[in-house]
Amino acid sequence: MRMSSNLIPTLLLGATFVAAGVGCTTRTQVFEGYGDDQLWTAMVASAKSPSYDDWKVMDNQVFADESTRRIEVYRVLKRTLVTPHSPARPEEREWKFQIALGHDPEMGAPDVRFTARQFAVAAHVWTEADRYFLQMRGMLDLPRTIDATAGEAAKPAGEPAVKPVDTTSTSEPAATDAPETLPE
Repeated sequence: MRMSSNLIPTLLLGATFVAAGVGCTTRTQVFEGYGDDQLWTAMVASAKSPSYDDWKVMDNQVFADESTRRIEVYRVLKRTLVTPHSPARPEEREWKFQIALGHDPEMGAPDVRFTARQFAVAAHVWTEADRYFLQMRGMLDLPRTIDATAGEAAKPAGEPAVKPVDTTSTSEPAATDAPETLPE
């Protein structure tokens, strides 16, 4: 049997698209100025209490191993996508990913590595990883914007690089902390 001359380039092109789509499934974020214990606490809290604007969390199984500072997550998300001129379409997304605390050798700072444990479109993994890192930043009281070129939080001019966070406070807000009522 003789292969068509167009078949080989087509197969190579297809293999390239598949490799590009599923090959890059890891995202890393460096957190300068924070200790391992503080980052570990934020990592576990972000994994156990995910927040999504457009998805509903149906299942969220989190296995945290403090001795290796590694978290395994299995998550199922659902939503109904409604777009103009189209019928409503139910969608489901299943995630299996690992989050690990490590250290960046160049910067000498702790980093968090988010790795998909399944075949997935790289852009979807990056979006999920960025959502996770933004949630961590919110818990650490860091700026929430991400500089797409550097992968780091954009720091406002004049702001210190690191803001201290008190994670030990568990007191209830005082009655004087209640918001004032506005005149009608």
